[in-house]
Amino acid sequence: MTVTDMQEIKTASIQKLTTGKDGGQDVLLVSLKEAYQSKPQYQRALKKEFDRCKDFDHQHLLKFLAMKDVEGLGTCIEMEWEDSRSLLEYLDEGHSEDEKKRVISQIASALEYLHGNGMVHGALDPTFIFVTKKTDEVKVLNLRLRYADSMSMPNSSLRFIAPEAKDGTVTLDARADVYSLGMIVKAMNLGNEYDQVIDGSCSFGRSERYASIEDFMEAFEHHRYSRKSETTSSPVNRKMVGLVAAIAVLVVIAVVLLFSRGGQSDQQTASNDSTEIANNEQSQSSDTSSNSVSGSVAPSPDSTDNAQQAAAQTPQYTGDLVFLNNLVPQMHIDIDKIYASSTDPDQIHKKVAIYYKGLRKTLGSLNEEQFAAFDKAFSDYIKSKQ
Repeated sequence: MTVTDMQEIKTASIQKLTTGKDGGQDVLLVSLKEAYQSKPQYQRALKKEFDRCKDFDHQHLLKFLAMKDVEGLGTCIEMEWEDSRSLLEYLDEGHSEDEKKRVISQIASALEYLHGNGMVHGALDPTFIFVTKKTDEVKVLNLRLRYADSMSMPNSSLRFIAPEAKDGTVTLDARADVYSLGMIVKAMNLGNEYDQVIDGSCSFGRSERYASIEDFMEAFEHHRYSRKSETTSSPVNRKMVGLVAAIAVLVVIAVVLLFSRGGQSDQQTASNDSTEIANNEQSQSSDTSSNSVSGSVAPSPDSTDNAQQAAAQTPQYTGDLVFLNNLVPQMHIDIDKIYASSTDPDQIHKKVAIYYKGLRKTLGSLNEEQFAAFDKAFSDYIKSKQ
């Protein structure tokens, strides 16, 4: 196949980027540089990239069209193209804050789409984020460029890559792209009011970053309503709030499971990381119109003393809330064990997630008063541990 009007986009990677016209249509061609064209492993990698991304269709991603053999280039990934400049070139043009924010929103939209389809970009670089000349629409190159070695990647690109993406020691998640997006915001010089957003995106430890692009955009769009002095808005404390909420949901599920199914003989365990609340040994009350949850929590033998100590410090509940008299002491023990199991918030989140997935299918219902009382008991204890 012959492509006309070809122009190369310079890159230090082993791939070669070339714009041109295929039958009158503007296209971007991704091929291998000559030194790598004869090496099967790189040919396979190129084909794998195409197969991985060919079905993605989003207005702010360059769409993959086909794999073609092009005269002078060899095997290529052919993508859509429109006359554009790189984001770095765009920023040199001196655009307004609103225009820059619009670009961030469009990049975020593309990343959310990728994450929603189970993919992390992992190598977001403003050199290969393009902005069309006609309408200033963002077009992200959804392709992880490869380099001959770690020294070949330009420092100008390397600074936008998350630390974990550089060393390749862990599986990447959305927080790698959050890091890159935060670094792009930093490069835009939008002003000190965005410092907190940058801090929450670009921490070395990914557990301290915003967990998702959605969280990033919420902070980015409402930055003026938060201050650095407000500790509850920092990424670490947002993590803790999320953790508290997640564990609260899980224990509520456990309450429903244990107290509403006392007549069943089969024990159910969500996972090895589940807390040690035992099955209800008493039958449900026959008066279903009372909306009360009856029964008791039987602590495991090795935690009986601890449960008794916790019970002595627990306020006594009555009426529909009587179930908390047995639940809260054991809940304290279980929360202590979750916190004691690791100092890494990521590890704690993983254990909570495993537990949640195992119990969510058994979710029943408590009334509003029961939920409110439980949430207060839970949050009060979490606060006491901070």
